[in-house]
Amino acid sequence: MMSSHKNFAVELLTIQEASEFLKMKESWIRSAIFKRAIPYIKMGALIRFNKTELQRWLEGQTILPRGGFEC
Repeated sequence: MMSSHKNFAVELLTIQEASEFLKMKESWIRSAIFKRAIPYIKMGALIRFNKTELQRWLEGQTILPRGGFEC
């Protein structure tokens, strides 16, 4: 679902689309929504995800290696 206004474009995803994008089960997505552990948009009874915000959130979940380890 794509919404645009002049130069501003937002790609909104459904729960199913977010599940496919993140490669996570829908039940995990729903649980993350309930726990407010993932960014989402609530429009009345509908839940949508801003794809750009999901990408930022995903990048923030990255765990970087500690220095000092040599093979």
